[in-house]
Amino acid sequence: MPTKDDDKEPVSIMTRFFRACVLMLAGVFVLWLALHLLAQIWGWLLLLAAIAGLIYGVIWFVRWRRDRRW
Repeated sequence: MPTKDDDKEPVSIMTRFFRACVLMLAGVFVLWLALHLLAQIWGWLLLLAAIAGLIYGVIWFVRWRRDRRW
């Protein structure tokens, strides 16, 4: 019984090279798009990170003071 791989012809090296180039081009485009979108919202992300850090610092300070009291 012939297997599935026996029916296919071997893929040429030029076809593999072309597919690799198309995949790399798609990867570069997606990376460019992600950086472009991130550049538009990086200020808001920085603000959220600062607020989260401030909340964490306040919680840490309150717990430290509470534990030190006794």
